[in-house]
Amino acid sequence: MTQKIIIITGANAGIGFQSTLHFAREGAKVIMACRNLDKATDAKAQIEKEVPNADLHIIRLDVSDLISVQTFAAQFIDQFGALDVLINNAGIVAIPLTRNAAGHEMQLATNYLGAFSLTGLLLPYFRKDIPTRIVNVCSLAHRMGKLNVDNLNWEITDYDQWKAYGNSKVAIMSHTLELNRRLQQSGSKTIAVGAHPGFANTNIHQNSPALNRENASALSKWFHKKMEAFIPSAADAARPIILAAEGSGVRGGDYYGPGGFLEIGGKPATAKINKVAKNTDLAEQLWTASETLTGTRYLPSS
Repeated sequence: MTQKIIIITGANAGIGFQSTLHFAREGAKVIMACRNLDKATDAKAQIEKEVPNADLHIIRLDVSDLISVQTFAAQFIDQFGALDVLINNAGIVAIPLTRNAAGHEMQLATNYLGAFSLTGLLLPYFRKDIPTRIVNVCSLAHRMGKLNVDNLNWEITDYDQWKAYGNSKVAIMSHTLELNRRLQQSGSKTIAVGAHPGFANTNIHQNSPALNRENASALSKWFHKKMEAFIPSAADAARPIILAAEGSGVRGGDYYGPGGFLEIGGKPATAKINKVAKNTDLAEQLWTASETLTGTRYLPSS
């Protein structure tokens, strides 16, 4: 990965941090796309202590805000002009009903729509002469998700934070497969790949209101304490994402996750994709709806 240009969203913590550290060690130029610049600066300094020659660059990005996505893309293009790997990693888990400035439900906006828009804005700047990759970080929870393109924003039914999370993750999984299909149709050398971390001991879970220990029941606290010893570290959880980004045998449309029990942890392996995400008719409907919601249009279906 020497001198490859890689964008990692949510690079300051958890899986994003571990992925950034890995690629810094390999000599890549990593753009840390982070919402909180102070946390990003601290993370960059921490990596530079371990990798003194790390080639790291911070550009602010709030993936839930489409204006921020557009601003980030313009700034990246102006500064770097070319891209080898995009890792859409930033995400949130099971938050109470919140909407962004555009009125989009926040988990959908953060876990899917931002990545959809960012990918489209950057796609023309992937290198054309060599194979390049888009890696979408998905989740085990995509298997409980549903795609109702008429209710993506939870405007028809009562909001459920866990269902909303699963729906946002099946959306990004569906998008990964449809994106790769359209890339192939266009003759592009860029491939789209999905990966999930299993259940990792990272801030995304620790900071979720639904899992926050102060809000949890006594039983939940007991269960969490018992499970901590079995939950993979962020470094282990990042392995499927790293494989998806650089593995030599990776093909477009592949999906990776931990190969152990219930895909919670273990050596990276091919992971299971649910039927909803594989439904091409739904995928096309989702794509059209996403273009409308984000205003970003690319790779028309043929």
